[in-house]
Amino acid sequence: MEINTQTKIAEALLDLALENPTKSDFSMCEIAKRAGISRQAIYQKHYRNCADIVKYLRNQTNDQIFAAFSQYDPSSGQNAFDYFAYSVIPTFYTDRRLIRCFFTTAIDPAWRSFILKTYTKWGLANYETHGYKYHFSDEAMVQLLIQSTMAIVETWLSQENPTPPDQFSDDFLKIVKTPVYNLLSVKKA
Repeated sequence: MEINTQTKIAEALLDLALENPTKSDFSMCEIAKRAGISRQAIYQKHYRNCADIVKYLRNQTNDQIFAAFSQYDPSSGQNAFDYFAYSVIPTFYTDRRLIRCFFTTAIDPAWRSFILKTYTKWGLANYETHGYKYHFSDEAMVQLLIQSTMAIVETWLSQENPTPPDQFSDDFLKIVKTPVYNLLSVKKA
């Protein structure tokens, strides 16, 4: 596949999804028109349907993110959140438009469950949790941490101009190190 054509197709789908955030499926005609190529060219050389494009984008993004996770060595003693802040967050930023699209549109309804399932396995393979202190199983605690982390990433990348990762990594660590109880205060009258 030509990289240029493949990129045009992916960018066209992202444009359409971001313009129509509640729509979960786009016709190949809509995508081809936006990409400036023929519908037949998409079918013949690239994808059968919109779901194929979404699957390609999800796998491409996950491969890059998982590659960053795979370089982490739990035996190093480095805290997982420190590693995430300085090694994984830059990867998210590189693919910020695509990840923002996954978080804020209906284009991939399985995105959140895919992330949760994929990284729960990774977390359970690498960590013991303190979930027992809160009457949570290890799996439940890992899922809570993943969902919390993804909420922070989603909030960050959903902004029109997200802070660059060299600055946001420190902000991320401040957020995860601050008790939730201390993240709010009552407005003074």
